[in-house]
Amino acid sequence: MNDIQTEIDDRQSRSIERVRSVSKALSDASRRARFSSRSKQAFYGAQGLRRRARERIIRLVLLVLVVVLPNIASIAYFGFIASDQYESIAKFTVSSGALPKMDDLGSATGLPPIAIVQDTMIVVSYAESQALVAKLQDSIDLRKYYSSDKIDRFSRFNAALPIEKFTNYWTRRSSAAVSMPSGIVTLRVRAFSAADAKTIATAVIQQCEAMINQLNERMFKDTVSASERDLQLAGEALKTTRVAYEKARNAEGVFDIKEESKNLGTLLTQLEGQLLTMQSEYATRSAYVAADAPQMRLAAQRIASLKEQVKGVQNRITTMQQQGDKGALSQKLSLFANLDLEQKIAEKRYAQASISLNMARIYSERKMLYLHTVEMPAEAEEPRYPRRWLSIGVVLLGSILAWFICIGLVGVIRRRLT
Repeated sequence: MNDIQTEIDDRQSRSIERVRSVSKALSDASRRARFSSRSKQAFYGAQGLRRRARERIIRLVLLVLVVVLPNIASIAYFGFIASDQYESIAKFTVSSGALPKMDDLGSATGLPPIAIVQDTMIVVSYAESQALVAKLQDSIDLRKYYSSDKIDRFSRFNAALPIEKFTNYWTRRSSAAVSMPSGIVTLRVRAFSAADAKTIATAVIQQCEAMINQLNERMFKDTVSASERDLQLAGEALKTTRVAYEKARNAEGVFDIKEESKNLGTLLTQLEGQLLTMQSEYATRSAYVAADAPQMRLAAQRIASLKEQVKGVQNRITTMQQQGDKGALSQKLSLFANLDLEQKIAEKRYAQASISLNMARIYSERKMLYLHTVEMPAEAEEPRYPRRWLSIGVVLLGSILAWFICIGLVGVIRRRLT
């Protein structure tokens, strides 16, 4: 029994020792794990602090570059450097000297006729063209108004640049717009003094009116030239038909085939009528007058003479009809009828061409297009450009928006890299 008890005690002791060993091992592992977590926390905490510091520096740099510097520059420029710009406004319309006729579109919408709209758009296009810039340069030396040393550097035009660059610069300093349905053109010209803006706007109106006059002159010059050419061609055609008609009359030996035919027929009718009358009178007188009486012999001679005349006329008509197709009276009538028709057509054409030429010359003495000035350019009392507070506000809002966009991009890049 003692041996058994002793063995049991030994087993219990060994079990207790194993439990103690496992407990100690677990305690050591737990201690090591706690130490490792604190180290990691300390390490990653230091890394996070450095990352946040870098992000704050990046944000600060972006704030300075994107927000602070642009706004300082805009305040400095628009507040102290930018030159004042004055605007002169003029209004005019383009109308036709002819009576207005509404087309289908105008009748339905109340808009001006298409022709007037087209002429107006020609003037508007000309007001923004290089041709106008060249004309203004020749007339008022336009470059000097925009290249003065008194103008700030960013608004000033470099006078050494070519006219193409100057045209682009001019389109930013002027505008022309059409108001419908009135068709009034509003011209706006900006310059760096009120007097300069008025001078330039007045010169633009003058050049547009000169262009309208050139269009009038060109239109009527072409019209008169075309009418003169038509009249010359009509005269040559009339001359040709008259020569052909004269040659035909000389060749046929008659002055007028119609008149000759008519005269022969009339003469034959008259002679036959006289012959019948005389024959009737002779027969009546023969009843109570002898045939050898002087008056009866005279009557018989007259009857014989009339018969000869009737026979001669009949022979002439018969001869004309027996000459064949070439000399037949009907053929001659057809020939002369055609020539007469051609001559009449040529005469009418010549008369119409003459009338057209006279009308073209009459119209050339007056304008068909007019430029009516509704509002003359005037000197502005205060500058309208640049709009300083508006420009500064736009730069401020734009820079803040750009800064937020940059911050968002930086955040996206950081998340992609971690």
